[in-house]
Amino acid sequence: MKLLQLLLISIFSTCAVTVNALPSLQLGGDGSANWNYSGGTPDTWVVSGTNTFELFAYANCESGATGCTNPKGSFAWDSAGASSRYAYLTVATMPDIGNIDGFDISISGASLVSSGYGTPPVQDPNSIASHSIFDTYFEIYEFQFDGAISTIGNTEPGNTDTGSGYTESFDITINSILEDVVGLHFDLFTVTGAQWDPTNLTTNKFLVNSVAPYSHDAEWTIPEPGILALLGAGLIGLSLRKLMKTS
Repeated sequence: MKLLQLLLISIFSTCAVTVNALPSLQLGGDGSANWNYSGGTPDTWVVSGTNTFELFAYANCESGATGCTNPKGSFAWDSAGASSRYAYLTVATMPDIGNIDGFDISISGASLVSSGYGTPPVQDPNSIASHSIFDTYFEIYEFQFDGAISTIGNTEPGNTDTGSGYTESFDITINSILEDVVGLHFDLFTVTGAQWDPTNLTTNKFLVNSVAPYSHDAEWTIPEPGILALLGAGLIGLSLRKLMKTS
């Protein structure tokens, strides 16, 4: 009986650790009323009612890094040198409208480095595992977790684990979207090497090695009709941009 009790305690303890584990990478909202967690399908953070919002990205730190007093997770940002390493935020259209540049957005703190159609990054056989929105048109933005280490938490409601890590925030503005786009989906990944190089994927050096779980990613959905009118006005600018790209 005692052996059975110890076994059950061990199982429940393992489950508790798994449930409250701190993912290596996470996305989340700013806590405003515009953000809501949608449990089920999709199981993600969703922002609506505004075309301007703040999105947060989180990464664990590595034991031994200055200020990393409570490291968590199997991946650590510092393992390739935090000062020279890059992370990647992907933005994808919902639903699939084909290989068409369906949106124009502004993201502070990140630079556009690639775009394409499929499951990002399409050149990588270890790309983000396909979930309901892919294949679709996407853009990839590059940034660094270059701030101070602090305490971060689990962004999934009900999971209360905390640990030491990095936080980056992005001010995002949806300037315009095509008529068939009903929302944008955000994912987060890092690569094995310090920086992603789509021209050098013959080795594992630049392949995806860590991705924010689907329960820790984010989406923007069509806002109220009044804001939609503003987005509609922006379609003129989007059309001009497309013309400039093809000229």
